[in-house]
Amino acid sequence: MITRRKFIVTTAATASSPFAAEASAEQSECLPLKALPRVRTVFAKRADEGRLVLFSDGPETPQKLIRSDVLERAFGPGTDLLLQQRDHWRMIDEGWFAEDELFEPTCIEDPAFQTWHANYRPETEAHDFLYDLFRDEIAGPFGARIPDLGLELGEHPTTPRYATAKLDGEWCIPLITSAVAARTTWLAIDTNIAP
Repeated sequence: MITRRKFIVTTAATASSPFAAEASAEQSECLPLKALPRVRTVFAKRADEGRLVLFSDGPETPQKLIRSDVLERAFGPGTDLLLQQRDHWRMIDEGWFAEDELFEPTCIEDPAFQTWHANYRPETEAHDFLYDLFRDEIAGPFGARIPDLGLELGEHPTTPRYATAKLDGEWCIPLITSAVAARTTWLAIDTNIAP
């Protein structure tokens, strides 16, 4: 298990210099919170009227998270409020916490479940990736249409939050693929249409 001291040293080294973390093998093993995001993939599947809905390679259901009391014991009070679910998953993947220190959000009333639904559900996550990437072409806060790409970004009036990214048709896939590639290397569009 990661100690609070190792976490603070690793975080301070990473924050002060991108090269300082490479100076120590021990520190490089403890960097999942500061690791660069992995390349994410967005897929398309058929929707209504010939349109396509986009979805990410994120989990179809909520994944396990680290219990709040375990995080506070390891890193101090309030830590759970500062971490995103992706931070939990990185630490879990790195083996920082044992199975009995984790929990799985399953109830719709659970705030962790609602957070997953609002931010990490594949359709919502694809929306958020593209919204952030094309923010300079978006005027309003609750949705947008980028006609050159045939892309529509919309937030639906539901609780928990649900947002979608849709393409006008298959002809939009090469357009969005090249537009995304021109703006970033951490996001890729799969050109195959899911059944």
